[in-house]
Amino acid sequence: MGIAFDTLGYSERLQTAGASKQLADEHARLARDMIIADLVTREDLRVTRDDLRAALDLAITRQTIVFGGMLAITAGLLFAAISFIV
Repeated sequence: MGIAFDTLGYSERLQTAGASKQLADEHARLARDMIIADLVTREDLRVTRDDLRAALDLAITRQTIVFGGMLAITAGLLFAAISFIV
């Protein structure tokens, strides 16, 4: 979903402030094409937030698996050492 930008109203306000019609029209087109195109919408933020949450959930899951594996290996080595000593 894009952002609505009233180029005609923008141009008319510039003309009212003393700019020529040609300059006001060109300025309105530039504002629409260059400035408005780079604005972030709420939808953009929502999608980015969801992507970050998914990436964080994946990272937490991977770390949990790694930690569990390390714990299991450590416990196995400890039990093997105890049975070897005893």
